[in-house]
Amino acid sequence: MTGSSTFVDLAAERVGGIAMAANDEFFAPKENILKEGRGVFRADEYTERGKWMDGWETRRRREPGHDWCLVKLGIPGVIRAVTIDTNHFRGNHPEACSLEACEASSEVDATALETLESWVVILPESPLEGHSENRFGVI
Repeated sequence: MTGSSTFVDLAAERVGGIAMAANDEFFAPKENILKEGRGVFRADEYTERGKWMDGWETRRRREPGHDWCLVKLGIPGVIRAVTIDTNHFRGNHPEACSLEACEASSEVDATALETLESWVVILPESPLEGHSENRFGVI
């Protein structure tokens, strides 16, 4: 993937991107995935959830399935690439990710989006490395 640094982050919080829903936010909130820059490590800081985390962090899965987060883009555009940043997640990062997308009106809420049949896979299941910027071109 070349030229990825020239892409606009369509989902960034600073352009109006919203983490609308997630299946789990036990350790750290979903909104963290849209913040600008890479995650920061704060060794001695704690929140009401436990150790302070600068990313979205769910409980470890003990049953089949996957964690998910529904993100509304802040500005319209064509998704050409995605970065899944696992900075500071060493050994506790997901082993893989995938990405689906759909086009919907801005008035649709998270519950309605979950039931739409127009979702398409734009990044098939792909392995992730811990403590890395995992960059992928999309279909």
